[in-house]
Amino acid sequence: MRINSIKFYLLLGINLLMLGTLSLNAYIAYHDALHELDEIYDAELARSAKLISLLLSSGEPRGAKDQPVVVAVPHITDMGESLSAQQERLLDGHKYEGKIAFQAQQGDRLIMLSENALQFPTAKRQSGYHEITEHGTLWVTFSYYVPEHDLWIFTAQREDIREELGAHIAQAQVRPILFMMLPLSLLIYLVIKLVLRPLNLLQQQVADKTPEQLHEIRLQLPAELQPVQSAINTLLQRIRSYLQQEKRFVADASHELRTPLSILQLHAQNLSTATDQADIDEATDAITQGSKRMSHLVDQLLAIAKLDHLQQINCSSELLTPLLHQSLSQLPLKLLDKVQWQLNLSDNCQLFGDSTLLQSVFRNVLDNAAKYSPQDGIVSVTTTCDKHSTRICISNSGMVDTEVNRLGDRFYRHQQHQNTDGAGLGLSIVKHIVELHHGSISFTANAQHGLDVNITLPAAPR
Repeated sequence: MRINSIKFYLLLGINLLMLGTLSLNAYIAYHDALHELDEIYDAELARSAKLISLLLSSGEPRGAKDQPVVVAVPHITDMGESLSAQQERLLDGHKYEGKIAFQAQQGDRLIMLSENALQFPTAKRQSGYHEITEHGTLWVTFSYYVPEHDLWIFTAQREDIREELGAHIAQAQVRPILFMMLPLSLLIYLVIKLVLRPLNLLQQQVADKTPEQLHEIRLQLPAELQPVQSAINTLLQRIRSYLQQEKRFVADASHELRTPLSILQLHAQNLSTATDQADIDEATDAITQGSKRMSHLVDQLLAIAKLDHLQQINCSSELLTPLLHQSLSQLPLKLLDKVQWQLNLSDNCQLFGDSTLLQSVFRNVLDNAAKYSPQDGIVSVTTTCDKHSTRICISNSGMVDTEVNRLGDRFYRHQQHQNTDGAGLGLSIVKHIVELHHGSISFTANAQHGLDVNITLPAAPR
């Protein structure tokens, strides 16, 4: 099973780091202690040899001329660490005495030695430290020569003394680690739990959110979590805005559909009771026009719903002039004849976008420009481009005053245009498509009391 928990990985990582650090420190301390012990024991061997040489140089050792003096070594059972230092001092010697030996030679004659050095091999007559093996036991020896008396002193110490003491030092280093790991791990767990508590509070706040309660989260969080809280609040604000927009869209759509449905129902009732042919024709025409308006409204609602869920578009290089001509050809003939068209088109302009969506943009803007112009008014289309962008300006004349900053809002229509065909969704669709192409659109009133629609779109790469 895969574990995916910040708390677990923090606890594991910190414990491993602590264990590794303490172990490395214990390892270094252990080897440093061994080095210091070696120096102390080596110094002890040298000091013992020089002391023995001084004693022997001051007088002849007591004993037979042909027999060396043998210094007895006490035989004390090694009881490990069961005896305290005070108890060990009550004995007539120390257990380590049997692990220390010496020999003294004058010329070729052995004049003094410790009891445990009787079986020693012949020592090297070379000043300094050496290692010898006696019955499988490694000894560290020190050779010291006194030339005035032709005296060689050899002191020796078993290597296992040093290893034994090193083992005690290692245990002293490892024991605190073993005993402290559990309480330290528990302390680390409590600290991590305390540090992650704000994250748990933030998680609980987010989990408690409902579509009806999308207010901002305001917690006193550490500096590392404040950007997360800010990002969540920004997301909540976007969701809240989106829900409000959807509610407004549903309400507006319901209102727009309710009116033509009521009219259709009224004319259907009139048709069912009409006896005069003129009344029948009038009711039939009204039902036909209402049906067309409802069909247009439903098509636009479906287009908006599709655009709202569209995240990616298929872009390609498109020549601007053919797109504008195709968009003009799709306008109703009565709108084409209603106004005078002035086209100032640059033939080398290219767009990078979806041709179908771009035709929808131009068709809607050209349709509105002609629809809201007076009879025989002028609609001009001007295009310019450079290597980065392409600009299209569509202007008309004689439009009544309107709230320019609200153009592009869904279902927005000025009061003076309520009798004009449409539902106020065309420019909203245009605005959405332009944003999908990473372009921009703006609306400004012009000197001819009309409206300039400026569209900027990315140019095709060259």
